[in-house]
Order: sequence, then structure tokens, then C-alpha cells
Amino acid sequence: MPSYDLACGACGTEFEAFRQGFLRDDDRVCPECGEGDARQLFTVFQTARPSRGDGAPTVVNYGGGGCCGGSCGCG
Repeated sequence: MPSYDLACGACGTEFEAFRQGFLRDDDRVCPECGEGDARQLFTVFQTARPSRGDGAPTVVNYGGGGCCGGSCGCG
């Protein structure tokens, strides 16, 4: 299930919303102050694959990192 990182525009609280599919308006309501204007933060998705023989997992980043984290194509 996807996890969305959000930040409240009114009080600055950062929180997560777990939603199968797209975010809905009620997911953007801040749990701290109750305002409904939270914006989505863009973060990196990271996973580990089975090792390739040396015993350590291979860590892979997908997207994110912002400009110039590599996902925008400018770096």
C-alpha cells in the first residue's frame, strides 16, 4: 500500500497517509491543527534486492531526491 508524505501549510506538521490509489481531500487534513491544505512531499522509494553472492543486499533508489537528485534529468 502506498505511503504519502504530507506537510501542513498552516502549522508545518509533517505526517503520512496510507492510501490504495490516489490521495483524497480528506487525506490532506492535518492531524495536528485540522486544516485541509496539506501538500504532498516528494520522497525517494527505496528497496533491497537479494544479494549477489557477497551476502549484502543490493539497495536500489527509485526517483526522488529533488533537483539534482538525478530524477529530473539535469544531473
